[in-house]
Amino acid sequence: MFKLADNHLEAAQKIAATNRKKKSCGDCYDRGWIGLTEQNLLVLCTRCVDMEKAMADWKEYVSGHEDLKEHFAELFEEKESAEDSAQESEKHARQELKQTKTVVKPNFAPGVKRTGHSKKI
Repeated sequence: MFKLADNHLEAAQKIAATNRKKKSCGDCYDRGWIGLTEQNLLVLCTRCVDMEKAMADWKEYVSGHEDLKEHFAELFEEKESAEDSAQESEKHARQELKQTKTVVKPNFAPGVKRTGHSKKI
């Protein structure tokens, strides 16, 4: 099982601290990260960390270290292909919606509607 080395963990903590949006946060106690996973990876705080900038900085860090490239290269490639497939499926859904529009006639009839055995007072 892959486990992130402590020197890389410290670098990830620095990245999380530099990409914070808020000054104080009660969820992460002003660290920028909530906890660690079993693989010694950081769980970033979603409230106060700018996730896109943090991921961009982490990609730059990973690209500079050969030992991390083999573990994190697949993660970054799959995300790009998943975004492409999501966009294609969204376009397809829009086209289907345009093609299958049906006109629904209202079933409203004016007047008092009495159903069942209701008493007249």
